Amino acid sequence: MKYRIQKFQSIDSTNKYALENSHELENYTVISAQHQTSGKGRKGRKWISTDGSNLYFSLVIKQPEIKTSELSGIPQLMALAVFKTLQKAGIKKSWIKWPNDVFIEDKKICGILCESRFKGAEIDALIIGVGVNVNSSSENLSQIDVPATSIHVESSEKTPYNADELLHIILNYFDKDFQTWLNENNRNSLKEEWRNASNLIGKPVKLLDDDREIFGTVADFSTTGEIIIQTERGFQTFSYGDLSLRKV
Repeated sequence: MKYRIQKFQSIDSTNKYALENSHELENYTVISAQHQTSGKGRKGRKWISTDGSNLYFSLVIKQPEIKTSELSGIPQLMALAVFKTLQKAGIKKSWIKWPNDVFIEDKKICGILCESRFKGAEIDALIIGVGVNVNSSSENLSQIDVPATSIHVESSEKTPYNADELLHIILNYFDKDFQTWLNENNRNSLKEEWRNASNLIGKPVKLLDDDREIFGTVADFSTTGEIIIQTERGFQTFSYGDLSLRKV
């Protein structure tokens, strides 16, 4: 795919801008900003933009052939692209926390928010928002209300990373995997990558699904990104929810 990148010095939210202007934006447009004043995560949570040296972007996808039932796989593909980019940068302890975060051990380094605009029953535009802590210092990260880290903190490099270069690497990985994913016959190979990158198979977890709490063990993932948990009631499949590891 050929990306069209629009850069902003500062913006309220790349996802908000992409959603509000999706009818005018072309397929594979990327909205990138050095700083967000009102970045957001899942369920309206605030994504804190600690400084202007991190990576904040939203990708607009207009693919009418994508089914609503397949949407869970899209943020997984982007998480996988970020995971591969971290590996390329020498960050080896990263893992994907289903459905939309990337962690280094117990610290968050990336959040992903997928939003859709519909035309009738069909998806008119899919917006994938991504925030990656690239050059945040330990001091800035300590202001966040959850344990967080950055590529610079985790690496041995003394010079700051180039966020624009990382953006292109992430987009290239996503492009390759997305083209593979569009062919349903090729999705099993991506599922294996999700399994390995998640480091969750066999782990005891709690899933908050709306007002329900589900306890069990992660058994697998589907080819469209749902998580499969073995519970007391048998195997159950979920396309969204807040997942946390349990100590047993």
